[in-house]
Amino acid sequence: MSTPSAPPSAVRSTLAHDKLGTFSLLHFSLTAATPLTVIAGGVVVMFAVAGQIGIPLGYIVIAACLWLFSVGYTTMSRHITNAGAMYAFIARGLGRIPGVAAAWVAATSYCAMQACLYGLLGVTAEGVMDRIGLTVPWWAAALVAWLLIGLLGTRAVDINAKVLAVLLMVEIAVILLFSASNFMNAADGLSLAPLSPGSFGGEAAGAVLALAVVGFIGFESPTVYGEEARDRRRTVARATIATVGILAFIYITASWSIITAVGEDDVVAAASADPSGLMFALAGDQLGGAWVTIGEVLLLTSVTAAALSFHNTTARYLFALGREQVVTARLGRTSVRACAPVAASLTQTAVGGIVIALWAVLGLDPLTHLFFYLGTAAGIGLLALITACAVAVAVYFWRDQRGESTWHTRVAPVLACVALAGVLYLSVIHFHTLLGVEKGSLLPRLVPILFAALALLGAGWAAYLKRARPEVYAGIGYGAKATLVQSTGGVEASPEVARGR
Repeated sequence: MSTPSAPPSAVRSTLAHDKLGTFSLLHFSLTAATPLTVIAGGVVVMFAVAGQIGIPLGYIVIAACLWLFSVGYTTMSRHITNAGAMYAFIARGLGRIPGVAAAWVAATSYCAMQACLYGLLGVTAEGVMDRIGLTVPWWAAALVAWLLIGLLGTRAVDINAKVLAVLLMVEIAVILLFSASNFMNAADGLSLAPLSPGSFGGEAAGAVLALAVVGFIGFESPTVYGEEARDRRRTVARATIATVGILAFIYITASWSIITAVGEDDVVAAASADPSGLMFALAGDQLGGAWVTIGEVLLLTSVTAAALSFHNTTARYLFALGREQVVTARLGRTSVRACAPVAASLTQTAVGGIVIALWAVLGLDPLTHLFFYLGTAAGIGLLALITACAVAVAVYFWRDQRGESTWHTRVAPVLACVALAGVLYLSVIHFHTLLGVEKGSLLPRLVPILFAALALLGAGWAAYLKRARPEVYAGIGYGAKATLVQSTGGVEASPEVARGR
């Protein structure tokens, strides 16, 4: 039986096709991870939180977990292409109701991850301006970046990729320069102790692993651009695996170099004394004071690039939900010329503007309350989402291997489920350590409750759609094919669609 064709009027909106190659996808995923921010802030904080030198080993553990996840994740991306990525994977693997629940968590987490960066961006810009004798409030600097990001978010996706490429290359070059300088100025010689099993563990391990995962967030984004990629069966997988490998190399090398430069016995105390400036202080001592300013300027461009990358990811999740009419169909509209998800992008821009205005009016701390608390909470939400997606991948291929190898469909996905579930458990029970608050405090308990509530709201909405709008419910997770599924009365009427082809 041949698959019926969708009428031309059924196609309401489409993203650009064949715009992004492997390197363009890499630019989006690597900049989202903000490697310079992770090293200058996250790595140093991890030394202070953990009170031990095994941070490089922690990154190795997380990289291995995410690599296992990426094996099945990218294999599934060859069969399902959707700008909603993990939302669609969970909908097709675990069911439409869990899928919409995941969509609520995904959209909120990515939105929060993008919005929190405006706090760090504003504070960094405020410091840079102060060095040259200008007084600029953090929120004014954040609004300038907000306007730029909002404008680029409505432009063609390949323009965004070119902007990110330039910023990323400079950022990575400086990280490698700083790391090389640290190794050449070793306090006590090169030691392998930071890579030994005895250097990492204890009660703080869960908090450290959570921070390590946050440092990789963005690695999963190439699947979001699958519809816009060239030769997506290859480029998406290559970019995802390469992102994990490149980030692992950068984080392991940089964290090891900081230990080498400061000394094994002194690095924890140094990190505790200057958690936000240790890396730049080392660069200033070794390379000259000008490099402190250069590092801070590059941190500013790094955060801006990451905010742009997360803006694009969030907009595509909203676009995917709008196109399938799970939320208002207006979000599923794209511009005629650029094929960018304009309505979804403007919505995300509006949310970011509201967050900046709210923090400014209320006088809240942009670094602690916006960047650290909101960003860390978003990281927990995304870790839960990735874990659920790992389960969905395993279930999806357990029913049908679809011609793929056992390693890609059974072994690696199951191992990823076990590994990520363990990391999520440790992260949640030690969340108070990560936030720097007392055990039993309200905030560490409130964040998981809020994400659970979001998931329940999403599940409830999906249940409502199943009863009130069954044709919309039938198309959940099918992306550009959703209209076809709806018009044929469900996946059973279209075997090709059911197979994700």
